[in-house]
Amino acid sequence: MEIRLARTRFDLFAAFVLIVYAAIFTALVWVATAVLDLGDTALTVVMAALVVLWLLWSGTYVFGWTRMRRVDIPLALRGFGIFAHSQFGTLEVPWSAVGSAAIERAWNGRRLRIRLVPPTDPRRADIVNHVHPRMMKVVDKEGMRYSLRILDVSDEQLREAFVVQSGGRIRVG
Repeated sequence: MEIRLARTRFDLFAAFVLIVYAAIFTALVWVATAVLDLGDTALTVVMAALVVLWLLWSGTYVFGWTRMRRVDIPLALRGFGIFAHSQFGTLEVPWSAVGSAAIERAWNGRRLRIRLVPPTDPRRADIVNHVHPRMMKVVDKEGMRYSLRILDVSDEQLREAFVVQSGGRIRVG
């Protein structure tokens, strides 16, 4: 089962975040002009610094957004295991190397977390890893995480796909 990126939801959420960033930096500009009793030169420097900061922050966000948007299918559940594709690379994880899968609540919504077996486990050798070692350390520590906002699948479809594709070995908690 291939789980596609929910482009419309992803794009709407990204646009909303950019609007929030613009509102925050507009408020900072308002505070700088209304509250700070600075001379014209100092106020100009503060305004220029805030604009540059806003451009860098928003530019970084848009860069990540466009890179993630290039990934059509971030997650695929197949008979051999999980195929995970992201802007950081790909992982092919056999079902035997999957420790657990769960849908968790977080401050920014629900997410799917897939934990792998520990690096010392012999089953770990079967993982085909095409990501940077630093990213793999994050996966080892926190698991593979997917926001359910950006996956085009319902909770029930996801739970059923894990059970069916893994042959009943992995159930989403």
